[in-house]
Amino acid sequence: MPPKRTTKSNPVSSKAEPRASSKTPAPRAKRPAAPRHDPTTDEALLALDPGYAPAPDIPLSVAERELTSLSRLARAEQARLSRVGITADKVDLLARFARRLGALEKAWQTARGAVQLTSAQRRLRDEAEALDAKLVAGGRWGCRNDPAAQAELSRIAEGSGLADTIQDLRDLVDFWSDHESALGVTDITRKDLERAKALADALEDAAANEASDASAAHALELRNRAFWAADELAKEIREGGRYAFRDQPKLAAKFVSRYRTSLRRRSREKAKSIEPVTAPALTAEA
Repeated sequence: MPPKRTTKSNPVSSKAEPRASSKTPAPRAKRPAAPRHDPTTDEALLALDPGYAPAPDIPLSVAERELTSLSRLARAEQARLSRVGITADKVDLLARFARRLGALEKAWQTARGAVQLTSAQRRLRDEAEALDAKLVAGGRWGCRNDPAAQAELSRIAEGSGLADTIQDLRDLVDFWSDHESALGVTDITRKDLERAKALADALEDAAANEASDASAAHALELRNRAFWAADELAKEIREGGRYAFRDQPKLAAKFVSRYRTSLRRRSREKAKSIEPVTAPALTAEA
């Protein structure tokens, strides 16, 4: 047999020597920017303090219209507003809140309409809403020269939902009891007022169903929270506008809520009308 050949192998070090590289290190990839916080989302609204959950204090249609108008005014005067801290981002956010509020109001009305009421309850609800509108409209006309009465009607007309309609009917019965002399110039009859009482009582169970419906309650809470969050931002922009244009009173006056200004004026007039008249103090003559 041929002899076996053996070869010597030189041991190779396990440590690899670093190789010089002429290539420049690749730049580190930038992390994608975190999405900006959007206060108008459901998550952001539900994270707000419970103080944002109460019902709005002005009609939603009025609120949406005023927010949209304010955002347009602020956008037109952005250059000067920016100097006092009212940025373009805040103005854009106000416009988004106006659109979001309108969408949430529609969602609430849709959810409310889907609440499982009997056909009889739905007919009563429709009748109650129509009678509510009739009693308010009659008061607007019959008491048109009474600022205190107009302020009371505005307070009654606030809010929405079946529970509010029931409360409206009861308040309107009391209203017409106090302003009975004005009934003669309206088409409101005493049977209407009796029917208002009956409808309010008959709809109590239906109102309880609406309040306990999860979808309707969720939609209503989102709408209410969006209203107060938008209102808070609108207040800041209004105050900033009045400050920025304090040397231009006519322009500064545009940065107000016409609805609330009207209510405050009527409240002051009401306070004056019920203020007791006191006789002047008699002074002793020397």
